[in-house]
Amino acid sequence: MRARHLLILAVAAAAFPAVLAAQPAPQPGEQVWDRVVAVVGDTTVLYSDVLIEMEAMQAQGQALPTDPAQRNAMAREIVQRRVDDLILLEAARRSGVTVDPTDVVTSVERQINQVQQQFGSEQGFRDALAQSGRTLEQYRQTLTQQYTDQTMIQRFVQQRVAKMAPAPVTEEEIREVFASQADRLGQRPATVSIQQAILKPMPTEAAKAAARARADSALAEVRRGGDFEVLARRYSQDPSAQNGGMLGWFRQGQMVRPFEQAAWAMRPGDVSPIVETEYGYHIIKLEKSRGPERQARHILIRPEITPADVERARVRADSVAGAVRGGASLTELAQRYGTPAEQRAVRDIVLERLPPAYGTALGAAEVGAVVGPFETAEGTGTSFIVAKVTDRAAAGTYTLDDVREQVRSRVVQQKQVDRLLAELRQVTHVQVSL
Repeated sequence: MRARHLLILAVAAAAFPAVLAAQPAPQPGEQVWDRVVAVVGDTTVLYSDVLIEMEAMQAQGQALPTDPAQRNAMAREIVQRRVDDLILLEAARRSGVTVDPTDVVTSVERQINQVQQQFGSEQGFRDALAQSGRTLEQYRQTLTQQYTDQTMIQRFVQQRVAKMAPAPVTEEEIREVFASQADRLGQRPATVSIQQAILKPMPTEAAKAAARARADSALAEVRRGGDFEVLARRYSQDPSAQNGGMLGWFRQGQMVRPFEQAAWAMRPGDVSPIVETEYGYHIIKLEKSRGPERQARHILIRPEITPADVERARVRADSVAGAVRGGASLTELAQRYGTPAEQRAVRDIVLERLPPAYGTALGAAEVGAVVGPFETAEGTGTSFIVAKVTDRAAAGTYTLDDVREQVRSRVVQQKQVDRLLAELRQVTHVQVSL
């Protein structure tokens, strides 16, 4: 079995056109030699694997050393990373880690679509593959194996690291890692921090009652044995309706609280009673459970929002903006009008990633300015935003203080992985000859 490098995004590297090209043909009188440079268990790493990865790195814009000694040092680093990957992969297999084939297929097809876009058409992509003696199906099989192995390693490491005590980290270690990677961080983007109140149009009690009645009717059909996927396509007003209500895998904290509480109280195959959230009325079917993750479908029935409801929200937003400019607490008003706690204060938002309505309103606002109300159609529909700028940071070079916690977390994680690898090396045959 040919080794694969998994932890430095080998799948992403495979997307670059240069990687699809055939290796240079030998010149007259030349011979191409290959050799084993490492063995992990019963898996070998070939020197040609190393050369292909170096080509992929170059295709991504990384300059390769021309000095033979430096080039050999890079090759040894690549071999060591591959050896580490294979040690973890073998351990993941021994521990029984599994991967849902559906997740792999989704990732593989997304990757293939992205690569095809680089070539302009599927035929262009097929032609590039043919130059290296491969078909699209062979490429798909390779990606499938890479994604499967990569996911197995990630899950195995997460499971083992979660049981370890956090490794101690010194300030000197943090500074050393930052210094070694500072030139790769690029420019720190301009950011803004805000407090905000989000005022959404509220349906009338009559509209809520009508929506609840439709949800009750859909649930009754489910209880009578109706096909959940078919009923989701028929009744649901969520974009997931076209996929039979499928939401995919999610963890705690990714869904609104009532939905999450219902999903974690269910067993695979269960169908919930009506669950009310800010989005409307849900019927949830739990498909699968996997450790800290759940996979579910749902049917969502939204109460009707009329133009009169929107106008009332606009008036409330004007009132809130006036009160804040007069000295009232925006945080307290946001709580009173139902803005979720995690959205009342948002720090260090990258300006260029703001939704258009936010970008227009906040782009030039100074610290302390009260902005709005402005209208946005993000999320659940029309909302009116009143925001106060609490801080701004211009674009510039990253400092250690900007990324200290991220660096600390990375050092802790690397120490835990190193400890895990040291343990696994004691029970894994490893031989390196480069």
